[in-house]
Amino acid sequence: MPARVLLGSYGAATSSIKAPSPMNYLAVRLKAGERWRYQPPVGHTVLWTAIGMGSVLVPDELQQGELVAFTSSSKAVEFEATSDAEFVLGSAVPHRYDLVLGSHSVHTTTEALHEAEARISEIQTRLINEGKL
Repeated sequence: MPARVLLGSYGAATSSIKAPSPMNYLAVRLKAGERWRYQPPVGHTVLWTAIGMGSVLVPDELQQGELVAFTSSSKAVEFEATSDAEFVLGSAVPHRYDLVLGSHSVHTTTEALHEAEARISEIQTRLINEGKL
């Protein structure tokens, strides 16, 4: 099997690390021309991948360094390596909160986002005053 379980489970393999919520995180290696199909578990409608080496078709080509979040779905996804490729793949049950996106972070409320931004600003000001930035 080309997939190694880092978190969650896949087939008969299960990670020794307890996931904080229902999710899978897999490391996958494919040789050029190889195909691999991932069927998310029931309820896993959030799916993402990051290509660490090479390129794959999914059906669009994804290349080294790219991070992609797929459209919400529970359908299987097939990867075809156009060169030797290594990538990580994650799937999960959707988060129960509406998420608020910051420029570098994700939060569950607008208030939490503002608190985080204020804290970052305080840290930056302190580092500037100490001559570290």
